[in-house]
Amino acid sequence: MRSEHTESFDMSNTMSLGEYAELFTHLLSLSQMLCKQAHDASERICKEVTLATQGRACLLLHYRKPSTTSRVPSSLAVSFPVQFYDRIYGTLEIASEATHPVSPALPLSVAHLLAHVCGWLLYTVELSAFMEGLRQRLGPQIPERLTKREREVLALICRGCDQQMIAATLCIAPATVETHRKRICGKLGVRYERDLALAAYQAHLFPMLAEPNTDAP
Repeated sequence: MRSEHTESFDMSNTMSLGEYAELFTHLLSLSQMLCKQAHDASERICKEVTLATQGRACLLLHYRKPSTTSRVPSSLAVSFPVQFYDRIYGTLEIASEATHPVSPALPLSVAHLLAHVCGWLLYTVELSAFMEGLRQRLGPQIPERLTKREREVLALICRGCDQQMIAATLCIAPATVETHRKRICGKLGVRYERDLALAAYQAHLFPMLAEPNTDAP
């Protein structure tokens, strides 16, 4: 039995690169659907890994018992750690090939890549759910327009700079930085500076991948 979003994948050893790509594309698409769902998101990913690989792979998380859909194969060939940097989520168990018990049911390169993808998916879903919880705490905001200098100060605050560092970077007085900070908090509708980065990100004022623009006007 497959979920409504799970396509049928031919997991034979003669699969083409394109067919393997379909498997990973499916899991990546699923993660986008689950990003704001903290409840049972990890269980859903575990089930999809088992279903999409037709039982040849099983994702086992340290903090969850395996469900009937993601049960451990009776004959294991190899396992890979599932992690993202220092966050360890569990293991990816690969079953033995039915006709060749000493061989894994998935090519090792594919199984290794699948373990990496699972670690990335779990981290992404976990972080997204955490951010969504914080966003709901702040509530919807329609921020007032920031001046160029306020955007520069905000970018440095979001990057962890303190008042003295901001003042030195922008060649302004620390008291001026404090004035800008208070105005920014008021315009973004937050009371505490610790919420500024999240409010700025939520309002699309601070993309994390962008380089800060700190050139003096």
